[in-house]
Amino acid sequence: MLLTHSRPPMPATAPPPRVPASVMEGLFVRGLQAEGRLARGLEALGYDSRRPELDYPIELWQRAVALARQERYPELGDEDAYRQLGRLAVDGFAQTLVGRVAAVALPMIGPAQALERVPRYLAMMGRSDIDVTLATEGERARRVSLSDRYNRPDLMAGGLEGLLMLANARPRITVEERSASGYRLSVRW
Repeated sequence: MLLTHSRPPMPATAPPPRVPASVMEGLFVRGLQAEGRLARGLEALGYDSRRPELDYPIELWQRAVALARQERYPELGDEDAYRQLGRLAVDGFAQTLVGRVAAVALPMIGPAQALERVPRYLAMMGRSDIDVTLATEGERARRVSLSDRYNRPDLMAGGLEGLLMLANARPRITVEERSASGYRLSVRW
């Protein structure tokens, strides 16, 4: 079965997406518990957790995630470091007011339905610009294609791992394809 969740066509001059404060809070305040050098670096980039704004430019998110990668996981390769950050982002987001609403149902609906809700969860996280295609590969496997040019595939793979763990699954996710316009993940549980 192939499920495609597409957003309405965006004008050619659509502004870049913005990241809600709850997503920033999820990763940097709740997930990483940023303090010291990391907190000062985030402030220098434009994110002060003590005075959050409504949302932030996606470019600030990208720079902040890259900074967190360098500060927290300098000993890991990029793939492992970004995967760790993706897990922390979902775990932290699930602790925010907005995230708790989504996370409470995950154990009840299970991994397959959780994956079907990825477009809705991405929209909650300010990313309604991403097209998501799910292809069923048996009862406990999906291929997930995402048209995301702003996040690293490994960050999303870690995020989906975190999501599926909240749905009481033991995920194994592989990045199968990477391109400038998106990526494809093999998801098994």
